[in-house]
Amino acid sequence: MDLLELAPDAVAKARARGADAAEAYAIRYATRHVYIEDDVPKVAEDRSEVGLGLKVARGKRVASASTTLAGAADVAAVVGTAVRGLGQVPEDPDFSGFATEGGRGEVAGVYDPATADAGVEGLLEAARTFVDAAKARKGISVPKATFRLQDYAVRVVNSNGVDASHRGTLAYAYLTVKHGSGSNVGEGVLHGAQPSLKAIDFAALGETCARRAAENREARAYTGKLTGVAVIDPQELGALFLQSVGGAVTAQNVQKKRSPWAGKVGQDVGSASVTIRDKPRLPRGLVSCASDDEGAATRDRTLVQAGVLKGYVADTYHARLLGAEPGNAFRRSAFSLEGAYARPAENHVSNLVLEPGVKSLEDLLRGVDRGVYVEKFAAPELNPISGAFACEVRNATVIEHGERKEHVKYALLTGNFYDGLRNVDGIGRDLEPVPSFYGTPGCAYVPPVAFAGFELVGQA
Repeated sequence: MDLLELAPDAVAKARARGADAAEAYAIRYATRHVYIEDDVPKVAEDRSEVGLGLKVARGKRVASASTTLAGAADVAAVVGTAVRGLGQVPEDPDFSGFATEGGRGEVAGVYDPATADAGVEGLLEAARTFVDAAKARKGISVPKATFRLQDYAVRVVNSNGVDASHRGTLAYAYLTVKHGSGSNVGEGVLHGAQPSLKAIDFAALGETCARRAAENREARAYTGKLTGVAVIDPQELGALFLQSVGGAVTAQNVQKKRSPWAGKVGQDVGSASVTIRDKPRLPRGLVSCASDDEGAATRDRTLVQAGVLKGYVADTYHARLLGAEPGNAFRRSAFSLEGAYARPAENHVSNLVLEPGVKSLEDLLRGVDRGVYVEKFAAPELNPISGAFACEVRNATVIEHGERKEHVKYALLTGNFYDGLRNVDGIGRDLEPVPSFYGTPGCAYVPPVAFAGFELVGQA
């Protein structure tokens, strides 16, 4: 029996137990995992799971419960837990029901049959390709790396007649290499994520990791201060982009007064070159789907057009509060599906796209008179409300008159990201997907970007 077929049963049982309304989210996924330890690929334990998340409502009271799903008995148990919870939660005066318009269809390239069937053999091949490419550079070793495949199917059913399904595949790798030995070591770190295993160029990732590790070993601690143009690599920029813009455009944060862009629709929030869209229907997108995780139909949205804020993204709950369109309720992470059924669907961006420009990375760098190209932060973090940040630079290159000069590390790149969006000096042409690594949904699709006014602060 396909356990996803138990989702309608959960809704019916909840109604029979006294709930006015119910919503069931069922997910089935399988994980294959290979890791590298000291240059050697190894097979980790495979895992498969089916889970059910149930939300029930009576009047203005809403309660939820979740369980792993092995059979019909689990449905009865989770329904009982959820319905009993209705007597223990306070009323929510803003609750007005579950989704009413379900999504239909599939988005191209989100499910790849070859990836679903690849198994650990495909991952071992990818791991060997990565190791061989990295170790082609003398002095390189691969102390650790992880490679993961997941294929999954989701069904969302509610008492308003919504019955939405979605399936997808996910290939993910987190890769670390080092150059040298002992205390004189340089590190190169990258990650790759795509719905298709074949869409990840593991040889190119190996070569890039090796180059970065060698440059990191040569890098010197930066001294002094440099105020100019900072070109930020997509994998580091994506994390900053999700934390700032990703939070600023959610209706939940707007309604709770936690967004710096609340009440600013129609106002400038970026340079004229900045256009940002949320694209849950993006072909081959990591968070692409025809329906979100509460079953509502998704819609591509323009959030910032030529620097002007156009609107926000919303789940059903906050869409009704702000008069917006729903379709942005997610619980699935963009790089792992573990425990998705145990989390409630919340207001999140899906594929948050910064529209690319026409310049290559080298073109961007040639246009910098004085600045820095940042390839790796220790941790790309900022204050999502103020936009302020001070990120430790682990791998960067000083740029003078369009030429790369010394490799530097042990410095801080400081500034305000929202101010940076108003002072964009150039946008690259090559988008990279960067999933959120903080346990939340959402994926940034960003190119390299040059920001004016950020400051590189070194040791005294």
